[in-house]
Amino acid sequence: MSKIKLNVVRTSKDIIFDCVFLALTIAIWGIIAWLISRAPDIVPTHFGPSGKPDAYGSPTHIIIPSVIMTVVALIAAFSSYLPFSSVNLPFVEGPGNERQRKLGVLLGRIIALLILIIMLFIAVYSLAMKNHDSILPVVIILSVMFGVVIVFTILMYRAK
Repeated sequence: MSKIKLNVVRTSKDIIFDCVFLALTIAIWGIIAWLISRAPDIVPTHFGPSGKPDAYGSPTHIIIPSVIMTVVALIAAFSSYLPFSSVNLPFVEGPGNERQRKLGVLLGRIIALLILIIMLFIAVYSLAMKNHDSILPVVIILSVMFGVVIVFTILMYRAK
């Protein structure tokens, strides 16, 4: 594996994504704050494998996992701009490097958006929904996330 450094330059499309991503993050936090203000005093705070609640608590308990997920989403969305970031793939000399880099950046952004969607879903599921009979939505979101990672990994490997 070679030590090829690829520079990431922000284009106008990247800046638009960054602004939309930050606006979406703020909007989701606004929705979470609104849901907390409207939630009953006791809400489900943890769900078992079947999707049924198995722990209850204050609506403000959603803040800690939401903060963690926000930090992870921000890291995923903006890590390509950090000087130490890299994609752990066998880059080789040739035209595929630029394609691999673009796919890696796009993968990080898609994962960041999916993390925000999961965060919003968890808040809505915990704070606003009365019926907690199915874990299917969580399974669907996580399956999409893993599927995206697998597809992008194959595309990046083929791009070399």
